[in-house]
Parts: sequence; structure tokens; C-alpha cells
Amino acid sequence: MARPREFDPEEAMDKAMTLFWDVGYEEASLSELLAAMEITKGSFYKAFQDKQSIYLESLDRYNDKVISGTVAYLSDTAQGTGRDRILGLFEKVAQAVRADGDRLGCFLCNALIDKAAEGGEAENKLQAMVHRLENAFFKALTDDRPRDDAGNRETARGVLSAYFGLRVLGRAGLSTEMAADCVRQVERLLER
Repeated sequence: MARPREFDPEEAMDKAMTLFWDVGYEEASLSELLAAMEITKGSFYKAFQDKQSIYLESLDRYNDKVISGTVAYLSDTAQGTGRDRILGLFEKVAQAVRADGDRLGCFLCNALIDKAAEGGEAENKLQAMVHRLENAFFKALTDDRPRDDAGNRETARGVLSAYFGLRVLGRAGLSTEMAADCVRQVERLLER
């Protein structure tokens, strides 16, 4: 008779995601992963294939928890105009920087730097998340503007770049003044 699991797989995955988010794939050794997940090596291999499978599942969790939430916020017309929603998102990130330094930044940004150039399944997942965010910004823009797909797509990509920049600078400990400047630049970009 098999023994029941002595850990909560969901909780363990959240802890693994946090470790990868903080230090990246390569820097997260198996022993650090086991310690973070609070499981034994035997339990790890009974429940999971390997470090790579945990990493890919962590990307899926981030997509489901964070990217989906961001896309939902940008799509929620109850939050105001598309412009309001975009600026509201930037203000939330800027507030996180002001409140606690937001030193984790964005797992997607960190993972793009860490793993995307290696190709394979990780790159595919990362590129899909980037496109989801880009499309959410595009949709928010087209809620307010005449249908100029090329111009709105270009603006959406500019906003996406600013979003990634703000998240990376937050991880680097940027000043609250820089965060406010970034929000003002996005306001200017949206005025065009």
C-alpha cells in the first residue's frame, strides 16, 4: 500500500516558483529546491520528474496566477477606459516599488533573461506569455481608439516594453521617482 504524500503539492510548487523567480533556473540547485519546497529527495522524485519539469510547471503557475490576472484586469471594462486600465496597472506596479521595493520583480522578465535564449519548451511558454500581455495591452488600447491596428499594435508594444522596464527596474531597487517618471512616460505614449 502506497504511503500518502507528506506534503501539499500546490504549496510545494508555489515555493519552487518563488525560488526560480528569485534566483533563476541555473542558480537553483536541487538541494536548494528541495529545501525551498520542504520535501525530501525521495518525495521529489515520486511526485515530480526532474528540475526542468518543476521549472516548466512554475512557468505555467505564473501564467495562470499572475499573467491571467493581469490580462483580466486589462480586459475589465468595469475598471474604466482602456487608458485607465493601462495606467492603473502601471500605478499598481509603481506602488509595489514604493511600498516594499518589489525586489522579486516579474518572474516572466527574469525567466526571459534566464531561459528564453535556450529555446525549447521554456522559450515557447515565455513567448506565449509575452504575446498574451501584448494582446491585452492592444485590446485595452482598441477599446478607446479608432481601429488603427498597426498604430495600436506599435503602441501596445511600446507599453509592454515600458511595463517590462518598470518591473526590471523595480527588482533593481529603482527609486520611487523613477517609477513615477515611468508612469508619466506611459501617459505620454497613450496620448499619441
